Amino acid sequence: MSVRKLTLGLLAIFAITCGMQSASAQDGEHVPFADPMAFDPDFRWFEPVFNQDLMDMRPSKRAATGWFGTLDRMNLYVTRPENASTYFRLDDGWGGRGEVGFMTDNDHGWLATLSYLDGPNAENTVAVERINRLNADDLITSEDGPEFTDARGQLVPEADRNYPGLSQRYYFPGESLNSLEMDTFELNKTFRMEPYHYGGILEPMIGFRYMSIEDRWFRSQYRSTEAISYPLIISPDDEPTEQFISDTSAATNQMFGGQIGFRYFKFYNRFMLSTDLRVFAMQNFQNNENSSYTETTVYDGTEIDSETILFEKIETSRTVARADEFAFGFDLRSELAYTITRDFSIRGGLQIYDVAQGVWRGRIDDANDQALFMVGYTFGLTINR
Repeated sequence: MSVRKLTLGLLAIFAITCGMQSASAQDGEHVPFADPMAFDPDFRWFEPVFNQDLMDMRPSKRAATGWFGTLDRMNLYVTRPENASTYFRLDDGWGGRGEVGFMTDNDHGWLATLSYLDGPNAENTVAVERINRLNADDLITSEDGPEFTDARGQLVPEADRNYPGLSQRYYFPGESLNSLEMDTFELNKTFRMEPYHYGGILEPMIGFRYMSIEDRWFRSQYRSTEAISYPLIISPDDEPTEQFISDTSAATNQMFGGQIGFRYFKFYNRFMLSTDLRVFAMQNFQNNENSSYTETTVYDGTEIDSETILFEKIETSRTVARADEFAFGFDLRSELAYTITRDFSIRGGLQIYDVAQGVWRGRIDDANDQALFMVGYTFGLTINR
């Protein structure tokens, strides 16, 4: 990593730190902590509200103060690693986002956001029946229970079990296409400006962002002494034998940095249209671990429910690498909320994450400065937002 990139990252963190220290030196409203009862809540969140009441309220009065919270479900489409020939294909994964914060009567506040994405988990695999096809001892309809079980009554050793949910024994050779998990935490100092002429309100923000991205890759191959279309292996003792060879990689990106942005919102009767933008710069501490495994199973025959004579799983290689990169990008969302009661609303919208560079995806030999783009929709609910 160049000195220029490192300097930019450190300056971003330094600017955020100085801003927070300067703010905390003033009033208590600039500290990200407040008594839950500090804003005299009446807890009448679900009190009915009428259109005429909303039309008679000025935008500055409709903009809520005190504690607020939101909860959203996200479905995002994610680009594939740059080493894939189908890089511009998008695969979807589900996640969520929660926010909690407060805004004082003096138009100062804090906002904490936690979001996650589980997936996508796109892969290109084929189901291959194993030599003995199934283990009758692992079936519910088996007259005789398994000879050896664990504390939950499941067959042991685990390698002798049928594939979960299929009641047969399968391997799934192939390769991953797009497998990723993401977790994000933000803490922002917010400010509320005076309403514009047509009622729009701007809330600038500055804060800290942590982002964790884990990318997983695998490629596997099946070989058997009984294979017709798969690579053939020769058993040293002429017993039916199969092998499952897998190469896996797990790339971890731990990013820390600062961000600036704003939230702009405007009321239209019961509706509220809002746009949030955050531009971030972060230092990414990276780790990538490649492993190779070989599973060998020897049977006493090729019939259904043949017994396993030998099962062996060995790790043939393991390689670990570390690096660091400078990452930057933006977080953009646009949402439309509908007021149901005084403080309760439902909303839906568009979500975009764009990390322009600095993400390690794939294997150790793949680039550690890749881009990552996510786009999708959200839906959820808000309290006093």
